[in-house]
Amino acid sequence: MTVEIVLIAADASVIPVNQEVIAMAGTGRGADTATLVKPANTKHFTQMEIYEIITKPYIND
Repeated sequence: MTVEIVLIAADASVIPVNQEVIAMAGTGRGADTATLVKPANTKHFTQMEIYEIITKPYIND
């Protein structure tokens, strides 16, 4: 999900594509995932780099 958010934000020029950003995403209950990412536009999505998964949901089965 954070990948999609970063691509959309880069396409809209809301975030820069030349510096790292922290992207957050989640469900209807709030943000539960955060990643450190170097953004890219959708046209160049293969140039996007995920540096670190900061947090992700814990699933207890």
